[in-house]
Amino acid sequence: MKRVLLYILLPVIVLMSCHKEKNVFNKTPDQRVTDTLTAYQARLTGSPYGWVGIVYPKGGGAYRFYFSFDASGRVKMVSDFDSTSAAVLNESSYRLESLQQPSLIFDTYNYIHLLADPNGNVNGGPDGEGLQSDFEFAISDSSTADTIRLTGRFNGSRGILWKATQAERDGYYNGALESVRAAFDPGRILYYFKNLKTPNGQYSMTFNLTPRTITFQWKDGSGAIHTFTTAWYYTLNGIMLVTPFPDGSQTIQEFTGVSWDGVKINATAGGNPVTIQGSNTPLAIDLGAASAWYQAANSLGTYWYSVNGYHINGVDNAYRVDTLTGLDTDNNVLSYYYMAYYPSFNPGIDFFGPIFLNHAGNGLDLVYGWGGGFSAKTDGHGVFSVQYIFGSPPTSGGGFLSVQQLAGSGGYYFVQTGAATYDMVSKTDARIWISWTLAQ
Repeated sequence: MKRVLLYILLPVIVLMSCHKEKNVFNKTPDQRVTDTLTAYQARLTGSPYGWVGIVYPKGGGAYRFYFSFDASGRVKMVSDFDSTSAAVLNESSYRLESLQQPSLIFDTYNYIHLLADPNGNVNGGPDGEGLQSDFEFAISDSSTADTIRLTGRFNGSRGILWKATQAERDGYYNGALESVRAAFDPGRILYYFKNLKTPNGQYSMTFNLTPRTITFQWKDGSGAIHTFTTAWYYTLNGIMLVTPFPDGSQTIQEFTGVSWDGVKINATAGGNPVTIQGSNTPLAIDLGAASAWYQAANSLGTYWYSVNGYHINGVDNAYRVDTLTGLDTDNNVLSYYYMAYYPSFNPGIDFFGPIFLNHAGNGLDLVYGWGGGFSAKTDGHGVFSVQYIFGSPPTSGGGFLSVQQLAGSGGYYFVQTGAATYDMVSKTDARIWISWTLAQ
């Protein structure tokens, strides 16, 4: 019996041995990688009208792009990042490469790099980090013929591309994106407080451009304040909220048909006409925001900083604090870095003034400033006082104008715009404000 089984199994063993000698995969690993990259190249270049994309930087916000890839490694793009990128077609190079997994790499500077640039002056993010975005993206296995999902290789920012229509391609090429940006430009409303009116209610809107978010605030029937924040980006028709906003019994995700009539923004949202208009006072005042702002820094023994200082009547960096200079003890001229407010810098005395980059370029110096105090009022605003000086502060220029504005404005409302960011808005004139970031 054993001998019979042996003869029966022998052909099977021989066949299995033959199969082992063959390469189960007909191609080498390198050939398979080449085929995968070639397939992605064909997919990128094969979309007849290019690709629409969204990039979500790790640092927050959302930004829209249009891409047209060609087979020679060139890519044309526009972006809603700013007025130039929305109107001017940019061309640069790209490549596909296998870096543990197929990756799309934008290898010369373009609009994608604006988000990833570590220089805060480029995109408004913190120096050394920028918006923590990427220009090298791993291509996800979940990508399909019509959709490509991306993950940044360095910061892990997310991206998604989908095939554009002919109408979308034509719109991006013809400057429609910049036309929408101009129509829906929050900066045209000079007041900090911008109120959205819908058939279901009224909401305060705070636009944070770095990262790009909108914060909605409103009171319910009992007087309780509600806050909702979402990232957003421009479309060819208006703006899209990444997370829909609850407006009564419905939700709003998109504002379309946007226009500017010289006073307010008009649009359609949730199928209804809506308006966004400036106001000198907030619809809902956070009674605890002033105290929370002060204590957030004071409890950690740190300070608040603002790179651009005061925004006044539509002008960023209105006092041109970026031109301030200081002298160290060796009479070296030091360059401005940012404005700072430091609670309890000395016992019982707060500090306000410019901070400078030291002569070696590897640290910060305090050359002069002003000392005083802060009082949070029960109606939600805060008031500053100044009684002291540190060093020998000037009696003119951007720093001096800034401290006059701080102590002489009649106080400020405070609006929390992020986990470590606040806007401080003049109570007497909401066309004046300053944005603070917590130093950590």
